[in-house]
Amino acid sequence: MRTDDLIVELARAAGPIRPLPRPSVRLTRWTAVVVPLTAACVMAIGPRRDAMLAIHHSAFVGMAAVTLLTAILAAAAAFVLSVPGAERTPVPRMMPLAAAGIWVLALAVSVARGGDSVQRLLALPFHALCVIEIAGLGIVPGWTLFVMLRRAAPLRRAWSAALATLAAVALGAAATQFLCPIDDPAHQLVGHFLPVAVLAAWGAIAGRRSLDWVGK
Repeated sequence: MRTDDLIVELARAAGPIRPLPRPSVRLTRWTAVVVPLTAACVMAIGPRRDAMLAIHHSAFVGMAAVTLLTAILAAAAAFVLSVPGAERTPVPRMMPLAAAGIWVLALAVSVARGGDSVQRLLALPFHALCVIEIAGLGIVPGWTLFVMLRRAAPLRRAWSAALATLAAVALGAAATQFLCPIDDPAHQLVGHFLPVAVLAAWGAIAGRRSLDWVGK
């Protein structure tokens, strides 16, 4: 078949193209669905007994806020990277990483201020239940985000997968804070932040395949 004939044939077979909404619109839709759903899951599981008291402590609220901010910025960056040309600038990718940096820095400072920081960290205050809750609460937000990104056919698949995973598990970590009764920053550093970082790194490797749209 000649090139001209192939072009004509492809043009006939092509269906109408529906442009995707702007990243801000897609982010709003994703947030409007997954945040209330995650909150409902927390209520269904049963929040920590002192949740009403905890929300009056600035440290608790601040940690929950920076964790949620990391999730929102990661999702926003993932949507922006799906726009042709936008993947060339590092700014969208740096914003969620900066929020995650603030998150881990705040935890590290809190651990240092509490005294015996080395001993507390070496004790590895790691609870499997927290990791299960973080990963479990991130499944639906992550799946939804990957589906939305798959439709956009992002070029930076590893970055998009990592950011999507970070958004999902950071949201799960923010929700887990209302389930986990341990406010010790050493536990949150080892048992909350570290699993989020590991899962985001894993998502960059494993999740990129689900965004491979070439030939599909």
